[in-house]
Amino acid sequence: MKTTAMNTTRPFPFFRSSIALCVVLLIASGAQAKDNKKAAPDNGAAALSQAFVTVNGEIQSNARAEVLFREQIARGATDSPELRNGVREALVNQAMMAQEARKASLDKNPLVQAQIELAQQNVLANAWQQKVLSETRITEAEIKTEYDLQVSRMGNQEYLVRHLLVADEATALQLTERIKGGAKMADLAAENSRDNETKGRGGLTDWTVMSNFLPPVAEAVAKLEKGKLSPQPVKTAQGWHVLQLEDKRAFTPPTLEASKAQIANALARQALEAKAVTLKKQAKVQ
Repeated sequence: MKTTAMNTTRPFPFFRSSIALCVVLLIASGAQAKDNKKAAPDNGAAALSQAFVTVNGEIQSNARAEVLFREQIARGATDSPELRNGVREALVNQAMMAQEARKASLDKNPLVQAQIELAQQNVLANAWQQKVLSETRITEAEIKTEYDLQVSRMGNQEYLVRHLLVADEATALQLTERIKGGAKMADLAAENSRDNETKGRGGLTDWTVMSNFLPPVAEAVAKLEKGKLSPQPVKTAQGWHVLQLEDKRAFTPPTLEASKAQIANALARQALEAKAVTLKKQAKVQ
């Protein structure tokens, strides 16, 4: 699987993806929680089980307060008395409304029960991912091997490409002929491209290295001279691409030292995904 730890450009539809979005999002949230463990003054079970605030006789524990506190810190908030008070108010409000919901038997509603079960399932899945990541050890040798592999794939040039993306070959061929006839590709991209990331810029991408392109696009771009249009549209899973090479220039990859942390994180995510794939293969899904 491809890692993108050293990718310095924004991905576009014809770039390779790395890891499933749902896994990435869960990893990110887990990493935030892990990074903010230091915010807890006492992580002992006894201290966390004590009451942070009591609402109508129902204890809202320090553990619940800590979870809300870490969420706010992860979003960029600063630890302060105001933040602590805000957490207290949130717990009080949640507790009061939850109590009223139970009085109205809303907790007996099958869809509400399903939401509670899904929330619990998601928390447990996230906790498992955090555990796997914390136990994954990436060696210097593994980092160096991955770095060398990425550098070899990047090459020594980067490319500035203009493209437009459409759903069918007939439209792509028609637009290609119009460009050959003198129409400006930037105008046609703004009018016809399905790629919302670039159509506002006339189809112009960011500078990127060849390894970030999907194979069909990379093959087409490699054959183009500066300013030239690909004679035929290129098909990918996203649709049909009309491509034009705007420019290319020399590229120097980041150093190993500067890339270590990103590569280590990417390798850890790969290890996590591999474990998830193994679990899925072993699971009895009916």
